[in-house]
Amino acid sequence: MPNPASPVPAPWPAPPQPEPGCAHCADLDNRRTTAREQYDRSAETDCNVMLRRHLREVRP
Repeated sequence: MPNPASPVPAPWPAPPQPEPGCAHCADLDNRRTTAREQYDRSAETDCNVMLRRHLREVRP
């Protein structure tokens, strides 16, 4: 029987966080926020993917 006090891992990773001072990150973050507010989960996911790709380029 699992221990109910142990934390349960999330089924997906946390959304990426924008790099401070990066205009491209800020744009993607704003687009993601707008998509989330409009309940457009597809666009929100697209922004997460683009932000992760961008962060890999910025932080090698």
